Amino acid sequence: MIKRLIILFLTITYFASAQNYGTLSFTNYADDRKAAFSLTFDDGLLTHSTNVKPLLNQYGFKGTFYVLPPYLAEDNQPLIWRYGRWSDFQMIAADGHEVGSHTMNHDTLPNLDWGNINSPGTLLYELYQSKLFIEQKIPSQKCISLNYPYTLHNSLVDSAAKLFYENGRTLGQTANDSVLSGNDWFSLKAKVVEFSMPRDSVDDDLGELYSFINWLGNAVTKKQWGMIIIHDVVPFNELQSLINNGIYEPVTNEWLGWLCDWLEVKSLNKEIWVETVGNITRYIKEREAAAYQILTSNNQLIEINVTDNLDNEIYNYPLTAYVKIPESWHYVRVQQNTRIDTLPTLLDNSVRKVLLNVIPDKGLLNITPVTPTDISTEDIPLNDFILFQNYPNPFNPETNIRYSLGSREFISLKVYDVLGKEVAVLVSEYQDAGLHTVNFNTDQYNLSSGIYLYRLQSVGESYGSGSNFSQTKKMIYLR
Repeated sequence: MIKRLIILFLTITYFASAQNYGTLSFTNYADDRKAAFSLTFDDGLLTHSTNVKPLLNQYGFKGTFYVLPPYLAEDNQPLIWRYGRWSDFQMIAADGHEVGSHTMNHDTLPNLDWGNINSPGTLLYELYQSKLFIEQKIPSQKCISLNYPYTLHNSLVDSAAKLFYENGRTLGQTANDSVLSGNDWFSLKAKVVEFSMPRDSVDDDLGELYSFINWLGNAVTKKQWGMIIIHDVVPFNELQSLINNGIYEPVTNEWLGWLCDWLEVKSLNKEIWVETVGNITRYIKEREAAAYQILTSNNQLIEINVTDNLDNEIYNYPLTAYVKIPESWHYVRVQQNTRIDTLPTLLDNSVRKVLLNVIPDKGLLNITPVTPTDISTEDIPLNDFILFQNYPNPFNPETNIRYSLGSREFISLKVYDVLGKEVAVLVSEYQDAGLHTVNFNTDQYNLSSGIYLYRLQSVGESYGSGSNFSQTKKMIYLR
């Protein structure tokens, strides 16, 4: 009898441990994107604030801007040549973009003596003082990204850069691998687009756009991290003046906008992660250093401790991971400290998993099951007027648009092209409170591929007489 009980106990113990609930696998890039891409801008130019920042913000993309600190003017000073102001780049940083170092004076670093951090004209001075200057002006960010002037560096420069920075960007015709180590971090490759003359119309630059998109598409196929080097960005009607003045490879607003259109489609399709050089550096280094310990693993709770051996003041970016969970958990609540997410789960080769984000060294990760009823009552407040993102997106030929109404309203749901022309009326009637779903099928319309807008508008007594509520979102149609 005792022998049978021991065998039964061992069998149960083995079965429980064999489930491996809590087994964790980090993805190559955030949100399990196939590849990564960084938009980088050199020299701290005025056009970066006037033209680049609004454009990137429109798409929700974050760029890396490498500045020369002594050349940025204060608000009470005249501008120096084409450089910007410190207040402009403080606003750029406040919008979530990265401000990196292009050294103090744009000297050829391999030609400088080693020196020390207080001796102008030496290697250590150029690297350290630039970082210090930037962090004093933008204390909310750690300056961890370096751009070598003229893209020139050698082993001595790299050894100095490692004292102050986490990466160094140079020039290269190939993208960067998803696994980097050691000196790789101080030879990050980025591509310059060289435009052929003449450039008499915006269409003259299309060949270079298609060529770069093809290059980046190859990087996506190889699951790599691509970068572009850009200097001045101006509207096309200002381009010829820059060319006549010998400005190096200026890019037009139109060209950068077309590139962002393509990136947006790829981003929505989870093919490309568009992020700053600094944050991709954080992600990859954290991913390579991360370790985890399963503290609790049963049908009611999974508790995991994720750690790394990195400086938490710098390395604090969320890692994306797949976690194995019990088969019956179709929805889960994920909590780390004060952050709580309710997430759907998925089946992968008959194994149920959840895709989630976790920051190493930021507290225990707790995963518990929840029911669909919990989700409908907690995550979708029916007293709100909410327009959700369409799904699937991008789509062909049809997609579903979902929205929530807090009370009976007269509803208008219309689709527009990017020029504001109305292309479809999907709803124009009174509707009751609750969740609503509308199918949009392009077979009924003669539409070309591209970005479209869908707008939900409401006029109802519950919001006050004559009060209009409106929400608009983008969607991508691919033929």
